[in-house]
Amino acid sequence: MAKNIIADTGFWFALYEPRDSFYISANLIAGLIVNQNIFLPWPCLYETINTRFAKHKEYMQAFEIFVSKANVSLINDEEYKERALKLVFEYSKNGKRPFSLVDIILREILSDDSYKIDYLLTFNTGDFIDICYKRKIEIYS
Repeated sequence: MAKNIIADTGFWFALYEPRDSFYISANLIAGLIVNQNIFLPWPCLYETINTRFAKHKEYMQAFEIFVSKANVSLINDEEYKERALKLVFEYSKNGKRPFSLVDIILREILSDDSYKIDYLLTFNTGDFIDICYKRKIEIYS
């Protein structure tokens, strides 16, 4: 049975950028997940397809093919963004661990029981380990 997977932005950068220190790992993982269900949050798309990434025609072509596959579902951030914005400022003011707004939204999605997520792909486990442990989501890095 196909597993449900969500990936942090760093995975996408590593997958396409040969100079990234996680390039080999990301490509090995990509080979393993090709037939799995991939959840791709819109904020990760915004963060991945930045100007630097978009300047690489080969990255864009490969990513477009990936995103267009039937097993890839885009997750709308509408229900998470207001709370995430409040949390990102709250964490900063209270001296808690700083997170990017995209990471807060991803944490909110990971916390959402309406999504059955089996794996998180990330090379930054510290930002998600608590939620993944709580929800029994395996971190694959």
